[in-house]
Formats: sequence, C-alpha cells, structure tokens
Amino acid sequence: MDKQDFEAILNGSKDITSFMQMNPLEGVTTCFGVRTASNPNYMVKALYEMYEANLNRKLANKAMRKLFRSVGQGSVGLDNLLKKLGLNLKPEEFLMLVFKLQHQQGWGSPFELVSASDKRIVLRCKKTFESEVLKDWKMPVCGIHQGWIEGILSAITGKTWYCLEKSCHANGDPYCEFIADRVEPSWKFKAEAVVKGESAITEFIEHKPLEGKISLMDEPVVMMPRFIFTSMTNSLKKTMGEAPASGVNYRAYMDMGKENVEHYKKMSIYFDLSRKKLDGDLKLLHERFAAFGPPSIIGGKIAYGDHVVNDNFEIVDSIEKERGCKATVFQKTGDKAIRVSTNVIGADGKRAVGTEISSVVYNAVINKGQTYYGTADVVGKKYVAVYEPIRNSAGEIIGILFVGTPEDTIKQEGQKNINPKILSDMAFAFYSQMGWFNIVKEEWDEKTKTKTITLSHTVESESFGNTGKPVCFCTAGLLAGIIEGSFGIKVQCREITCKSKGDEHCVFQIKNRKGES
Repeated sequence: MDKQDFEAILNGSKDITSFMQMNPLEGVTTCFGVRTASNPNYMVKALYEMYEANLNRKLANKAMRKLFRSVGQGSVGLDNLLKKLGLNLKPEEFLMLVFKLQHQQGWGSPFELVSASDKRIVLRCKKTFESEVLKDWKMPVCGIHQGWIEGILSAITGKTWYCLEKSCHANGDPYCEFIADRVEPSWKFKAEAVVKGESAITEFIEHKPLEGKISLMDEPVVMMPRFIFTSMTNSLKKTMGEAPASGVNYRAYMDMGKENVEHYKKMSIYFDLSRKKLDGDLKLLHERFAAFGPPSIIGGKIAYGDHVVNDNFEIVDSIEKERGCKATVFQKTGDKAIRVSTNVIGADGKRAVGTEISSVVYNAVINKGQTYYGTADVVGKKYVAVYEPIRNSAGEIIGILFVGTPEDTIKQEGQKNINPKILSDMAFAFYSQMGWFNIVKEEWDEKTKTKTITLSHTVESESFGNTGKPVCFCTAGLLAGIIEGSFGIKVQCREITCKSKGDEHCVFQIKNRKGES
C-alpha cells in the first residue's frame, strides 16, 4: 500500500476491495492489514434501542455520537500513515477519504463536500445507514456520523469541532447534511445543553472503577446510595433526636448546594469569560501588527512588513491602554523564544526584554505549532494567558504573540457576568440526573417573591417510604443552598407537601429570609 494507492481511491480509479482480505474460516476481514467489520443493520438498531430504553431517543442519539467520537479519533493512525507516504490532505479531503473507505465497506451512501473553510466544513449524503435503519423514528438520528466527523476532525487538527445535523433522511428530508464548526470548549455551552435536555450529565462523568474514582468535569463526585443516606440520617436521629437531626441535615445540605454552585461559577469564569477576553485581546494585537504587512526576519530581527518589532513598544503599550492586558512579542532564536517587545515589567522596574519563555509553552507553540491557553506566572503574579505562533509566508514559526490578564481580574469580571439562572438550572439538572429528585415544575410568584418547586420524588421520600410526616430536610437545604449560591441572596426553604406524608408530590417553597436580601 503506497501513496499512489490512496490517490487512486480518491480519484475513483481503484476501490477498497483491492485491499480487503477475508478469512471465512476464522470469520475475520482485514483492510490495509487492519481487522475490520461489516455493519449489520440489526446491530445498529440494537445499540440505539439499548440507549433509548435508559434515556430517550434524543439522548440515545447523543450517546451514540459520544461513542463514535472516540472511534473517529482513532483515525489519527491513518493520518500518520498518509503523511509518512507524503500525502498531506486538508481536513475536508481526509474526511472525504475516510467516508469513501467506509462507504465501500457498506457504511452508508457516498458523501458530497458542499463547502469547506478553516472553521466550517459542510458534508451531505442521500442517506446514512442510521437514517435507513431508524427511519421510523422520524427525527435526526445520525449520531454515529456526527461523532465520527467530530472525532476525525479533532484528531487530525488538534482543535475542538462540533457537528450539527442540519437535515436528516429519517426526518423526511432529501439529504442527511452535516455542518462541522471549529469551536472553543465552553462550560456554558455544556451547561445549557444539559439544562435543555440535549445532553446528559453522564457525558461529562468519568468512571474509573479500578481506581475507585468518579469525576464530573474533572472534579471528584460521590454517588449517594439509599442505604448510606438512610443510615446517616437514622444515626443522627439516634444521637441528637429527630428535630435537631433535621436541622443539621438542612444546614449541611445547604452548604453542599452552595459549594456545588461555586464550582460551576469557577468553571464558567475560566472556560467562558477568559477565552472570550483572551481571544479578543489577541485578535486586536494580531490586527495591529498585520496592518504593517506579513511577518518575517529582517536583519536578525522580527518585523511585520518594514515595521521592526524589537525594542519597539508602541503596539504592546496601545493594547494595554485599550484592553488592560499584558502583551508580548517573542522571537525564536535558536532553541529559545526571547521577549523582544513587551509591556511586562520585571522585578527591577524595567521591561522584561531579553527574558525567555517557559519550556512547556515553547514545546507547545514552537515545537507543536499549537495556540496555548493556560495560566502563567508573570513577574510573580498569576495571569490567564494565550500564546499564538507567528508564522512567516513560508509557514515557518519565527516567534510568538502573547496576551494575558490578571487571574484576579478575570474572577471579578466573571462574578458580574454569570447568569444566576443558568447556575441554578445546572445544579438542579445535575442532582435530578443523578437520581436525587425529579423536577415536575418550577413556579414564581412575583407578588409574594416565592419560588415553588414541585418534585415527583426525593431520595428521602423514597428511602423512608410512608411515614405520615415530611422527611425531606436534606433536599430542602440543598434547594436553598443552590438558590443562595446562584443568586447571592439569603433564603429559607420549607417542604409544604411530602410523598412520605401521603401527598402526590414533594413540594417546596423558597422565600427570602425575613429582613435579609
């Protein structure tokens, strides 16, 4: 198998059967020497219906998308092989090759490339195997192809891609059309998807059973089996009595609700606000320099057009004045990247010209050609920063652009801009999807400033059963803590009906504490 073979597949003069071998006695089929498989329709339907039984059809499609996103990431091996053979394909060309290979093995219809740019690729086909097998669902169903596209593009570009199925054969449309956009990872995007029911919290849970660890979005979480909850509550009752135990549970779970929201606030700040500001600052810095012309090395110094950057601080100072951020231009010199223009002031009170970049950032930006986002220690102060490679007209990396904002500033701005309802809705969705309760409805009475939350069950009411009295003190505290943490107000939550008392639902009223706001 060589470069000419792949080129022949791309131009249609060969097909994949030339490179497939079947061993019927062993039941094994290989393609390019790698074990492969056909795609029985019943298997696809069974996988979708397995997820449907535990979720719903929309989330079943999302689950398949997540599964095949991982499958798509395995295409990096094919990409490496092609590069070794001297065949450097654009992302859209690589996608078309993969789907041509898949189609020739029976996985759906031939794809058509509708349009392509650095940040958006649009593909379509008359039908996929999912849309054919699941056409009775009468909705977009091509989660496998969405996941493939996202995984393949992420693997070969090193960027995050999001694929939307704009139209679907199973939905009665003439085409299955896919729009893939290069996006930045966003906590807000994930949270809103969970709240809307377009994504399940389980997508962001990583379970490592051998290590005994479960984490949600990189933070450890603990499942709460009923027997642990029941034994803990009963132990408190025996130790201090029912009323004091109820108060302890209320306060403890209020603190837990607040802490949960604080974590979401932190995530929102660093994954949304910081990226938005950094990208805006970097764009302006890039535009200011690019206005002079393309970057190059002139007389051993970095320049844009005929504008020499070394020891010229006009642009970086203008960025700080307008955007309140630090800015630096690094020049690649040998195996180092040296500051040649900066508004960063060193401990000696002078500009930090001549100092070099860290090895971690150098490796990511210079060696790997990546744009690096992260925190950086700038003159003893933590900054949220971005480093972008500077490439000359030949595509060679000759330096780095840097912008950074103090971490404390990002935090302060973040607290002002976070939508409190998104925070509370995210927390409610998390506990609901983890089995703590199920929300039936939320109501707001503007006249009395009262929020009423109706739950079909709580973990307490299901644990204790019919006791003839209210039992949901932990849930009341949890709901109060979520509201206090999200909206920054002091509230009290009271259960007014309870399933353990024989009522249809557990209903909670949340009001401001008297005399407090």
